[in-house]
Amino acid sequence: MLCGTLAGCALEGFSLRALGGGGDTLNKAAQMPEAEPPKYMPEDAFVYRENGVLTEEKVVSISPDRVVWTNDRGLIWTPSRDLVTPPISWSADPELGRGRQTVIGSPGQIFPLREGNTISFGIRGSSENMPTGWQDTQTCVVGAQQAVTVPAGEYRTFPISCQRKGHEDIIYYAPAVQNYVLRERIFDGKPIRKELVSARLTQAPTPAPPAPKKAPVKKPVPVQQAAAKPKPAPKAAPKPAPAPTTITAKAAPSTDESRQLAQAVKKLDRLEKQVARLAARLDQAERTPVAAAGKYGVHLASYRSRGGADRGWRLLTRKFKRELAGKEKIVRAFDSGKSRGRYQRLIAGYFPSRAAAKAFCDSMKVKRQFCAPVRARP
Repeated sequence: MLCGTLAGCALEGFSLRALGGGGDTLNKAAQMPEAEPPKYMPEDAFVYRENGVLTEEKVVSISPDRVVWTNDRGLIWTPSRDLVTPPISWSADPELGRGRQTVIGSPGQIFPLREGNTISFGIRGSSENMPTGWQDTQTCVVGAQQAVTVPAGEYRTFPISCQRKGHEDIIYYAPAVQNYVLRERIFDGKPIRKELVSARLTQAPTPAPPAPKKAPVKKPVPVQQAAAKPKPAPKAAPKPAPAPTTITAKAAPSTDESRQLAQAVKKLDRLEKQVARLAARLDQAERTPVAAAGKYGVHLASYRSRGGADRGWRLLTRKFKRELAGKEKIVRAFDSGKSRGRYQRLIAGYFPSRAAAKAFCDSMKVKRQFCAPVRARP
């Protein structure tokens, strides 16, 4: 999920090529005023569809310049409020592992959003699997306002294109939901579309003020006639503003931030207990002998060397002694491309089906361990 949004490379060939592809450009009368940064609240939740898979993303906590997010797969990441900054920290990534980044510049200066706004900034980061780190540059530009239709409804949006070498994101920010409703990503030449299916806001956003009306112009009256009171011109019936039925506005929270965080933690604890019950049901499958267990495994981490993978396995089996009991260590080499060289994937096997491997990963993700089901043998 995060691999495409983390660090970029040197900027090449920046253009507005894709800014017209998400929807229809709004005419001047239908355009919105300049948009301020989104105002997230704890418990705001957004369900997106990407490659046919639904994922719920939820706000855990907020601060003046950062937002902590989690999803129903157990990942946690922290970006800033400005939509265009890559994650400042993240809990897991298939190739990079846990990591952090520092932003060099002020991406937030792209706000208030209006067509033509452009910002460039640097990114410097490192992770547990890339301790030497990376340093890159990203440029973002705001395009003309567009009407975009997604499963959640039709929205007026500000498209923002962010590009670096081999990677381009076009996000369509809708002030009505305080988040993007569509993200079109081009990564290594492959297009990926992420669409909003539903949104649940803790506090409804304040609607934009209407544009001021022009005073009617009176026609001159001939001097030989009495001035007749001009009839007011018939007013055109205003078009009702679209109100997406997918948004449910609840009363603004009256508790302070510490209490909101406590409530969020309680909900995460309930999720953890649910997954623990699921893990208990998998105990019998986990005790199945390796020879009869199946062809699937779970990818747990990636390392630079075979020795690193061996050490990682020892650490993981100590940390997750019960979960990995009876599992077989599998190490597979792969070339990550992007001039990053070869890595060693650490896989635990075996499972009778992909569904069983996925269920195992669901329980591991709650414990903040990266896990992905994979085919481990023919």
